[in-house]
Amino acid sequence: MNMNIHIVNTFYPPWRGGAETCTRNLAVNLQRIGHRVSVTAAHPPLKPGDYVEEEGVSVKRLRSIGMFYGVPIVPELPRHLMRVEADILHVNFPNPYTASSGAFTSKLRKMPAVLTWHNDLPPVTKVAGILVRIHDSILSSYYLNIYDAIITTSNVYFEGSKILKKYWRKVRVVENGVDCERFKPGVEVGDLKMRLNLTKSKVALFVGALTKWHRYKGLEDLLAALKILNREDVKLIVVGDGDLRSEYQDMAEQLGLSGRVLFVGNLPDNLLPRYYAASDFLVLPSRDRSEGFGLTILEANASGIPAVASNVGGIPGILTDRVNGLLVPPRDPQALADALQVIVEDDDLRVRMGLMGRKIALSHDWSKVAFETFKVYCEVLQNRGLMKSKAQIPM
Repeated sequence: MNMNIHIVNTFYPPWRGGAETCTRNLAVNLQRIGHRVSVTAAHPPLKPGDYVEEEGVSVKRLRSIGMFYGVPIVPELPRHLMRVEADILHVNFPNPYTASSGAFTSKLRKMPAVLTWHNDLPPVTKVAGILVRIHDSILSSYYLNIYDAIITTSNVYFEGSKILKKYWRKVRVVENGVDCERFKPGVEVGDLKMRLNLTKSKVALFVGALTKWHRYKGLEDLLAALKILNREDVKLIVVGDGDLRSEYQDMAEQLGLSGRVLFVGNLPDNLLPRYYAASDFLVLPSRDRSEGFGLTILEANASGIPAVASNVGGIPGILTDRVNGLLVPPRDPQALADALQVIVEDDDLRVRMGLMGRKIALSHDWSKVAFETFKVYCEVLQNRGLMKSKAQIPM
């Protein structure tokens, strides 16, 4: 059965972020297996306008009139969704506005709807913390009751969620994927390492937005750990940009790390895999449950390198200690420094974890993710009596 699927996310590439990457790859791979797929998102960084065909997917970007605690205000979204023609609506969280708009549309139009819960809302400020508590205790129940199914990207994350456990009957786990043709070992990076003066160094990589909404990524803990490690032969590449970039650069300078930390900003899609390939390991020192999965771990593993990451949120669902990386307690620079020392010193362990990581990544191809998501759609349509039998689901 071929479906008409409409996906809603806060933003869409070229906007950078884990949920944006996942939305694009899911949409493209659903289209490749024969479905008609369209996407709605807020317009930054492109201009709003009519549907534009991108990689076989129809993408419409709506005008936002500002931001409220990291969430774009898009007045047109509820009205737009009331006009969308689709067999099923698929909305991505964390964004209470899009989640509520999708639920509103589903209820009024009796349209089947699925919500992917990527992660909890990050309480980045005191006021935001109050709003998050109001959302979690009151508002979330409004729209979670309406959605036909809730997808979470990690069973570990689901098991630790006080909110999602209330809806366990309709929660389905579909892990995120990675493009193993784009991220792979053996990429020629000699020129890159020479240009960045990394030929004699062990290279750590951090990939993430440098904004106050992404402070939970723990970059300041990583900088503190590098200070404790105190090794001139260990360099850190920081990929990403945002309003906190200058703050992190100042922090690195104050810690005496200026010559060991390279801030390279956002990278074009064609360059990012080269930076993974030029690195010896990834570091993802996330601080709390705002890290719902850890997509960069899969990208690193696909590139043949292990990761050092916090044992928090959805990370332990994708990273097993001393198998495809090392797990450390969150918010603990000393423990992180100790793990960095291990992965720098033990070449055999590092190489072995990188090889195992590649095997794990190969089992997370986006085509498989698209098919597993499609099966959730089929289940929803069957439960609504809109699909006759399981025989219509290709196995």
